[in-house]
Amino acid sequence: MGELAAQKLREAILSGRLEAGGRLVQEELCARIGVSRTCVREALQQLENEGLVERSPTQGHRVASISSDEARQIYEIRAALEPAMARRFVERAGDKQIAALADTARRIADAVSDGQMNRYVAGLHDFYHLLLEGAGNEVAWRFLGTLDARVTYLRRVTAEKAAPARRAETAALLQAIVEALRARDAEAAATRCRDFVLRSARFALAMLDDMAAENAPSPARRARAAR
Repeated sequence: MGELAAQKLREAILSGRLEAGGRLVQEELCARIGVSRTCVREALQQLENEGLVERSPTQGHRVASISSDEARQIYEIRAALEPAMARRFVERAGDKQIAALADTARRIADAVSDGQMNRYVAGLHDFYHLLLEGAGNEVAWRFLGTLDARVTYLRRVTAEKAAPARRAETAALLQAIVEALRARDAEAAATRCRDFVLRSARFALAMLDDMAAENAPSPARRARAAR
């Protein structure tokens, strides 16, 4: 039951139904999910380990936010590993795996056309899981898996802020990655993966900086707090 509770809370956070910074009161979560406090505590601990929940001694659990610095580090890791995984995908993946990746890219494009945000974010998640699976590197799979929840969180936040034209461009860039993989062009696939991550990083970091500036206290408020 603890895993089921964690799954429901994870979905609520990643879908935006539970907003970043919002308090997570155990009694309310028990009623919301329909499980015991023991299950909720287990779920909160698991999500804390995933980086989706944070805890303070005085304020209890809250939905975690993500800082520009943390996001930058996540994108640095992705930019280092994903191009390498694209090269391995070219070497190791079969035709069925390439077809599955192409089908996912089409689903992403369809989600963009239909304005289906949940399908769009889920498609991005599936695309990169298929890429890592086809690369056949279990260590990289496990390592990036520890970042999976935070990466999905970033995708959700940035997707909601992105204009429709940017989401359409994203779908086109993913299709270009698929074409390089289908052609078995390892260098082109790696370059396109790296460029895609760097493009995502620029947008996400600018967005997070803007959000931080919007939420920063005004000079008057800081002056009152200092009195």
